[in-house]
Amino acid sequence: MIEPSKKRSINWKVGAVFVFTGAFIGMLLTVQFKSSIPSATFLSDQLKVQKELVESYLADQGLLKTKIVSLRDQIEEAQERAQQYVQTANLEMLNDLKEDVGLQSVRGPGVVITLNDGLFVNRDNPDTVRQSLIHASDLRDVVNVLRTAKVDAIAINDQRVIASTPLTSVGNTILVNNFHLLPPFTVSAMGDSELILQRLNDSSSLPDLQKRVEDLNIQFQSEAREGVLIPEYAGNLSIKYISEYKESET
Repeated sequence: MIEPSKKRSINWKVGAVFVFTGAFIGMLLTVQFKSSIPSATFLSDQLKVQKELVESYLADQGLLKTKIVSLRDQIEEAQERAQQYVQTANLEMLNDLKEDVGLQSVRGPGVVITLNDGLFVNRDNPDTVRQSLIHASDLRDVVNVLRTAKVDAIAINDQRVIASTPLTSVGNTILVNNFHLLPPFTVSAMGDSELILQRLNDSSSLPDLQKRVEDLNIQFQSEAREGVLIPEYAGNLSIKYISEYKESET
């Protein structure tokens, strides 16, 4: 049988061991728990970094959107300028083509030529000497001489003469673009006036007309002018030899 004093000593030792052991285990658990859970400072830093990244992304996204809008505006402006340029170029080309074919009136330096029948000649008199009259062939000869001078435009009594203009006669009446014309005939030509007058005054250019001027008092005069007005073509446009082009299917 154990003595009471020894029994108390054993109980005390056992209790001390349990207390020490429990304290040690508690310390281990505390250390392990703290090591497994991030500190409040680490979480705060991580959230701060994430917030900064999001803000930076949003800022970059806003900047890109602004650039996209600016680029779209620049593209639209460039397209409008290109369209205006094309329209202007097409309009200028159209005006040039209209001038070339005679569908637009023009004004510029040139020469005005006046032709008239011989003095005291009556076209309605059947006894009138035909050689004393201005004929369609005379007008054709004058127009051909003007074309050798590379004039820009020609008109006869305000009738524009183009490549397809007929210069014909019915009896003693002259037709230009199928319009009846009576003397005096005013031939207007726009171009180099010096070259035009040189060609007209050349003795080899209009020999028959010049002889009749001397012998039958045919009236023929020419003078240079600064503001020669050539009206637009008012006749019919024939498309007899124009056909639609169709691509062949292959």
